[in-house]
Amino acid sequence: MTAKRRYQVFNHTDGIWASPTPMTREEAEAFVREFPKRYERQGFYLTASRERIRPEDVELELVRIDED
Repeated sequence: MTAKRRYQVFNHTDGIWASPTPMTREEAEAFVREFPKRYERQGFYLTASRERIRPEDVELELVRIDED
């Protein structure tokens, strides 16, 4: 039986994992698409260094997580 590929989303802007758990590629892509929408109401994303940036400027990357 082969393991399904799992992914997590890494936030390069803050140097942390943006997604709490591994997910499918489709789920991870949806997470990235939906991420900026979480901050639309306040109009900015507050970085770990306390800088306000546009939510769409947060650098996110899908990272393959190998699970055995």
